[in-house]
Amino acid sequence: MKDDRYSWWAKWRTKEGRKWLLWLFVERWLRVIPYPNFRGFLLRAGGAKIGKRCFVHDVVFQNAYVNGFKNLSMGDNVTIQTQCLIDLADTIILEDNVTIAAGVAIFTHEDCGAKLGKPLAQYFPPKRAGVLIRQGSWIGARATILAGVNVGECSVVGAGSLVTKDVPAWTVVAGIPARPIKKIGEQASN
Repeated sequence: MKDDRYSWWAKWRTKEGRKWLLWLFVERWLRVIPYPNFRGFLLRAGGAKIGKRCFVHDVVFQNAYVNGFKNLSMGDNVTIQTQCLIDLADTIILEDNVTIAAGVAIFTHEDCGAKLGKPLAQYFPPKRAGVLIRQGSWIGARATILAGVNVGECSVVGAGSLVTKDVPAWTVVAGIPARPIKKIGEQASN
């Protein structure tokens, strides 16, 4: 009788499994480095494009084994606060002057377990799509941004929000799911 259970040992014997294990080690090692500037330097060495004056605090990088850190691109003066989860299965672009507050989760893929033959996979196929956060935007604490979302220039995502659709420029969104609350700046008078 064949054993159909998922085996970690079987995974580690494959090339993909060894790659996953290596990137898991690198990601965990990055989290214990106490200096955000040095963490940025190491992310650059791993393939990320990171601008000047960027601060990356202790962040969990999910799916770094897919492309290393090549799917991460940050402009100048970007801050990613502590306890964020950044999914690198697809591209994440953070333009200049973006602030990601503590505990934010940014996902670039959705998968209920298709590779493992989960029953819901036939109804919810895997999806991958990049996330773009335009310049000057601020993502509030514990917000979640799903795959394929574009956050417009100088927009604010309220704390604890779930962003499932694109956010217009110069707009405050909040809620589950996130909805426009008000226009800000010069756009408010139009």
